[in-house]
Amino acid sequence: MIEDKLSIEDKLSIKLFRQEKGQGAKRICQEFSYNKWAVSSVRDLLRKIDTTNSISHKAGSVWPRTVRTERNIACVAELI
Repeated sequence: MIEDKLSIEDKLSIKLFRQEKGQGAKRICQEFSYNKWAVSSVRDLLRKIDTTNSISHKAGSVWPRTVRTERNIACVAELI
């Protein structure tokens, strides 16, 4: 089974391996074959690392968590 999700530890390992060895996605997947990473996921991460030198999300790219704001809690309490 090929996993599409990469954990933070996986991403850090891939970044370190890329910076030290300069290997591509297929080679990294072969080197860490026990993790069963999808080559496309590793390729996307390498593209991000090469462009931004970071494994984190771009600012503003993560969906904001605004569901449990004080205002929304008050509105729901009013409705109930």
